[in-house]
Amino acid sequence: MDFKDFTASNDDDNRRLDKIIRVFIPDLPLSEIYKLIRKGLIRINQKKCKAESRVAAGDIISIASFIADSKGASTDETKATGHEKKSDKLPSLPPVVFENQHILILNKPYNMSVHGEENSLDKIVLEYYRKNAAASSLSFKPGPLHRIDKKTTGLVVFSKSLEGARWFTEKIKNHEITKLYYGLFQGKVKDGDWRDVITNDRENSAGFFTVNAGNEIIDENSRYALSHVKALAYGSYNGDPVSLAKIHIETGRKHQIRAQSSLHKTPLLGDLAYGGKKIAGSRQDFFLQASELHIPENELGIPSLIELPLSDYFKEMLKHCDINKSDV
Repeated sequence: MDFKDFTASNDDDNRRLDKIIRVFIPDLPLSEIYKLIRKGLIRINQKKCKAESRVAAGDIISIASFIADSKGASTDETKATGHEKKSDKLPSLPPVVFENQHILILNKPYNMSVHGEENSLDKIVLEYYRKNAAASSLSFKPGPLHRIDKKTTGLVVFSKSLEGARWFTEKIKNHEITKLYYGLFQGKVKDGDWRDVITNDRENSAGFFTVNAGNEIIDENSRYALSHVKALAYGSYNGDPVSLAKIHIETGRKHQIRAQSSLHKTPLLGDLAYGGKKIAGSRQDFFLQASELHIPENELGIPSLIELPLSDYFKEMLKHCDINKSDV
């Protein structure tokens, strides 16, 4: 019987064989995986094994060709050449701000979802990862390590290794990574701290979900949110005052900046869902950019500061509002 061979990487090390196969060939039911391993149709280093057998980096996992072919698995050779089956509809990878073997930091464009949609960023990153034979793993898939809204632009971090994913996730959880945003707001934003409660989710009249920001816990979906706000410059749009402000979020609630700014009577200009006035003729509903990541000292080769200048389109909008901020 013919077999196809796949090499386990560092990110597969010490994982159970059945867990690896379940990720590598996701449309195989777990019961069938157990049966195939038991019959010797899936092996480690040419030897029959058990479902709970641990795989080491460098091990060769052999899968009967009729299984691998029918489920669309690819060999090491096809991974090396990049000739994997892929969707021709996926957009190109956004600009890379930083990349090493552990993480990938991208400049996400406006109106692109990070995950959950047909052409979302997680699918684009997965295709990019699979083309890189040196990084390919049988059981590891890259994924976003924090959230950023579809209409927010700027820095978003993806994992490229299990070690990178675990390290970054822990630092985010412990509030050791600082995320800073620039936003264009209606009215005059004042320096200070926004300490509020955000409750998920409610569907508005337009049929999409927003969140509710307030001062009290409403139900089990309510969470405290904290943002530090610093006004940088003031201008005007159609005769009304606007502000360029820098926001440091300590919590990562859905629509946090959008909901809190609305609660504090200074919604993002153009953010109709949260009370902002429409920006006539704009390619973006509003302007909110994730621009800085401050990262603690580490042994993964990740710089302490990841910084992204404001986009040209953001700068055009600031100029239209008579805000000249050359240092952002």
